[in-house]
Amino acid sequence: MTADNFYWYASVLIFIPWFMLIFLPNGQYTNRVAIGAAVIMVAAATYFIISYLGGDGEGGSFDSLEGFKNLFRSKEMLLSGWLNYLSFCLLVGVWLSDDAHKQGIPHIIVAPCLALTLLLGPTGMLIYLLVRFIKTRKWEIEPEKTRKR
Repeated sequence: MTADNFYWYASVLIFIPWFMLIFLPNGQYTNRVAIGAAVIMVAAATYFIISYLGGDGEGGSFDSLEGFKNLFRSKEMLLSGWLNYLSFCLLVGVWLSDDAHKQGIPHIIVAPCLALTLLLGPTGMLIYLLVRFIKTRKWEIEPEKTRKR
């Protein structure tokens, strides 16, 4: 599959797990679909990075701003960056939805935060953290306590 084709499929199919997070937050398969989609995108990003590195490199590198700019002249590297962005935002959305449920924050308030996380990444998470602070009066995110057997 070409980078152009994969870009189109990923950019369209990413809406399935986001739809589920926003409209079916307690669905039996919502988190599994979302995490599965993120894993597939990370695997595809890795594939496209490897295919880029197997080519001529086009002068791209991480050791200078110019080299970094040249990395993204390649469709494969540009796509891998896009896929990493999509997968990371999706994983943040999964966490956000799960944390909101644990904190007792109504989903009607969380849904716009999820939509903003899809569209603007950190903006959606920041707004959720502000909502969370208003609800809990704390900034700390405590790890889930494990039960002793």
